[in-house]
Amino acid sequence: MSPIDKVFWLRIGFAVLAGIVAGALGFLSNNPQAFRGIGIGFLLYFITYLIARFSLGKRIPPSESRKLVTTGMGGYVFMFLLVWILYNTFMYQFTGEQGQ
Repeated sequence: MSPIDKVFWLRIGFAVLAGIVAGALGFLSNNPQAFRGIGIGFLLYFITYLIARFSLGKRIPPSESRKLVTTGMGGYVFMFLLVWILYNTFMYQFTGEQGQ
């Protein structure tokens, strides 16, 4: 597996983690501060960049260093939102609360 592939899968895994953390911290649809869950997503994306840069960046040619930022960005966003929405949906399903 190439280093760029590892960055992609690292981001997908962290997106799942970010979605669960954003939901578990209470950033759900009935919370007026729910938009702060997006900050969790940005923070963990930045952490994946740091991990990729310092652990895998040495094996990537300098001409492709931009790929450390852009690889997996779309997948990260969609997976983060999917997991966050599913967490929100399941919490309302099992607790019976209604969103605003």
